[in-house]
Amino acid sequence: MISTEELDGALVVRVEAVRLDSAVGTIIRNTVVSKIDVQNKIAVDISQVKLVDSGGLGALVALLKNVMSHQGKLALVGMHKSVRMMFELSRMDRQFLLVDDIPKALEALRKS
Repeated sequence: MISTEELDGALVVRVEAVRLDSAVGTIIRNTVVSKIDVQNKIAVDISQVKLVDSGGLGALVALLKNVMSHQGKLALVGMHKSVRMMFELSRMDRQFLLVDDIPKALEALRKS
């Protein structure tokens, strides 16, 4: 469902699912929370995700709040056009750092 690796001082979480719902979101959040004391710069690669439902969006918002409470930074990487449109319509694009690929995410996370 997800895989993780550390790259250039950031935790990269790759979501290997087509749908990001509350169950997948909970797995992502639990994975990040278990490592956030060691690594608070997080890049979540959602390039394989084609649909984010309300539960998945809620889990991402909760994750963002948790990362921010640890003075961290979170980037969402590789959004499909339909997912990006949903983020723009719900104005969540203003809350999240959205980047096209992992190198850009790592660069943006380093600037924090």
